[in-house]
Amino acid sequence: MHFAYIDFVETKQGHRAGVLVTDETTKPVEFRVTTNVKIDELQKILYGESLETVLYKERFTIELIHSLQEEFDILLTKEKNILSLREEIGKPILFIQKYDPFKAMDKYSHKITNLSDKFEPLTITISKEDAKLLVPLARKLQELYRTYNIVEPFDRIKKAIDYLSKSK
Repeated sequence: MHFAYIDFVETKQGHRAGVLVTDETTKPVEFRVTTNVKIDELQKILYGESLETVLYKERFTIELIHSLQEEFDILLTKEKNILSLREEIGKPILFIQKYDPFKAMDKYSHKITNLSDKFEPLTITISKEDAKLLVPLARKLQELYRTYNIVEPFDRIKKAIDYLSKSK
């Protein structure tokens, strides 16, 4: 099973996104990154609060996913609005975040824990189109989370983008 992690970074040069495809052990298989997208003041005014949502969805996610050479089974994201791209991506999308014991989980969410408390508890949320996959995917991720930090690849994407931004 291969996972595609997508993350977004605002650098001094602009906005960038990266996608990292890994195997189950989080070993990298493929990495893609966008060029810097500069947002001018007029765009900020016209898009308002929807700027990042539109930027992430329209300019980055679909473009990056379609550029991948490696196949993946699940797209993992830390941006909940990416769940709405299920149809365009053609693969299950999981929104992953730190578990909040004071926040109610909906029927499309599931808690994942590391039994040794090595890693913090997580909540995964899936789009309603893939609701039937929630429990099997949660079990699979729970199994992997025993040994591997399944959120750590997001940090690698940020570090890689920072590295690429500094080397230019």
